[in-house]
Amino acid sequence: MGYISAKRSLAWMYLDGIGVPVDAERGLGLLSAAAQQGHERATTDITFLYTKGIGTEKNASRAVAMLDDLVRKGSADGMRTLARYYLRDGDKTQRKTALDLLEKAVALGDGNAMRTLADVYVAGRETKRDFAKAESLLDQAIAQDTLAAYRSKALLLLKMPDPRYDQAMYWMKEAASRGSARAMADVGAMYEQGKGVPVDESEARIWYGKSAELGDSSGARHFGQSLYMGTGGPRDVENGVKWLEKSAAAGETDAMRVLAYGYENGGGLAKDVVKAFEWFQKAAEAGDTNAFLEVADRYYDGSGTTADAQKSFVWYLKAAENGSAKAQYCVGLLYERGEGTAQDSREAVHWFKAAAENGYIDAFAELGQMYANDANLPRDDGKSIDYLQKGAAAGNVTAMVLLGIKYEDGDGVTRDYAKAIEWYEAAANKKSADAMYRLGTLYRAADGNQKDFGKALEWLTKAGAHGNAKAQYALGDIYEYGQGVPIDRSKALSWFMMAALKQYPEAMNAVGYYYQNGIGTKEDQTIARNWFQKAADAGSAAGALNLAWYYENGKDQDQAVAFQYYKKSAELNSASGRFALGRFYDDGLGTAVNRQEAIKWYLRAMDTGYNRAAYRLAFAYDATFSSDNAAENILLAMRQGDRQIADELKAFSPFTRTALKRSLLRRGLYDGPLDDEIDQPLKSALENYAMTYGG
Repeated sequence: MGYISAKRSLAWMYLDGIGVPVDAERGLGLLSAAAQQGHERATTDITFLYTKGIGTEKNASRAVAMLDDLVRKGSADGMRTLARYYLRDGDKTQRKTALDLLEKAVALGDGNAMRTLADVYVAGRETKRDFAKAESLLDQAIAQDTLAAYRSKALLLLKMPDPRYDQAMYWMKEAASRGSARAMADVGAMYEQGKGVPVDESEARIWYGKSAELGDSSGARHFGQSLYMGTGGPRDVENGVKWLEKSAAAGETDAMRVLAYGYENGGGLAKDVVKAFEWFQKAAEAGDTNAFLEVADRYYDGSGTTADAQKSFVWYLKAAENGSAKAQYCVGLLYERGEGTAQDSREAVHWFKAAAENGYIDAFAELGQMYANDANLPRDDGKSIDYLQKGAAAGNVTAMVLLGIKYEDGDGVTRDYAKAIEWYEAAANKKSADAMYRLGTLYRAADGNQKDFGKALEWLTKAGAHGNAKAQYALGDIYEYGQGVPIDRSKALSWFMMAALKQYPEAMNAVGYYYQNGIGTKEDQTIARNWFQKAADAGSAAGALNLAWYYENGKDQDQAVAFQYYKKSAELNSASGRFALGRFYDDGLGTAVNRQEAIKWYLRAMDTGYNRAAYRLAFAYDATFSSDNAAENILLAMRQGDRQIADELKAFSPFTRTALKRSLLRRGLYDGPLDDEIDQPLKSALENYAMTYGG
């Protein structure tokens, strides 16, 4: 019938999917027809679609050109719309232009421009914040019955330094009574929070329901959440989820996150971490900065998705760039470790500093450690101490403990046990079991007047009671050897067992040893073997060594298994394990004879302090025709106390005996013939060698 406004209204029904499936192209077509017939609002609607790429390809420059044309024609609607675009997407120059455009539209009596300019004064970003000017503009807009101005007036009153809650509720209800679905949701929030009225969750739920029924996505989110959680009335998970999904479908990211947490925690919903991750990801992809962090966390630990450090880094970086202090800290950690991105200590420092300035106090401890220990940064003890002190002053327990360690070890500062104790105690007062443990070990091992077994026992017991496995193991050690207390092997086993149950490898080994030898308990070889196995599996070199000994000498002898565990112990740098592995290669126990491997492991045993390996090395070198090396190790064995080797020279080859005489000759201890006989000159030379080198 030619009514142009009907075309615009119908267009938005297609664009929003009201009564019909969404059809953005049809909506754009109807708006274009209305615009060609001179409908200004249809023209500004089209520019919005161009800036968003709805129903057509995104074309911001065309939208701006259309709005410029309206502005030249004196259209207040065009001025206001172009100003809003510049405020949202423009640069600093364009934002100044936006203010001028709004002033012109206000001068033309445009109520919506008055409301928009008032919002600018409230935000205080493009111009100085001015609540008085904002209120004056909103009053003018309200006088024109501009619907959005009622709600803006309420929001203004809420944002003032001294909020006027009663008046804010009045204006919010005025907006709601005029059909503002968003204002209805806000009224509900004010009832829920007790702003301007007593807290009334039931009344809040009623207002949320009204807002939701009118299609407001925020109202739907709050209504769905109140049903889902059972606030303000009976719990209704099914309908709660229905409204939350409606809100999420309308782009409300808070609703997406509520659904995500619901699936993750299984509160009323079947627990489903995959669905939880999908909702977090939808919220993140819709621009929800809180969801950026959630997605990053789950990509990092693999909850609901495949762990992917690179994707985790991308999302942490997005959240960090949006000001999330935790994300800034996590980006710093990933740069520091080289996880998901190239290792870059300077970038790590940059993000840790950003996080620290943003109030994330854990970052101070990281900075303190990096300036002292990062190989990619110049060491700066001054900065290290400064950052740790800032972190400690802010209440960060890790920084307190690190300061204590520095003063205890004299690392970058003069050693000062009193200051170390001061910082450890500060952390211990915040229930840090690690600080309690360190206090105990300091009092136990310190030199001078600071050594105090009584205080060591006190603090280690406190740490042990707080579940610190290291402290529990140390207490077992104290009762085993009677340091400041009577020897009590039963108590020692009890503490070792506590630490072992917390998967502390050396404690598992100790428990195995106690059962193996019937110390503090009844002997039980099977229980011993099981604990040695657990210790070995947890990476204990001693546990692997004891398990190997069990399979070599115990009731379930198996030389091949013993060989494997001696090998594991050796690879974990046990000197005894290395020697035993050499012995197994030497004698062909559990494996084929391999003298070269035997020599290699004997030498490694000596490198890690096993000083009785020379005896075996002498025979191994002799068997591989390395006579000079065999001779030198005969002498080394004597220095190490293996005097019996001098009586076993017949077991060596003639070449080694001759080499031994040459070696003694070089030392000026032998002057007989260089043959292979075990004669009196050789025996005398060996006796002189033993006397000279104290074998």
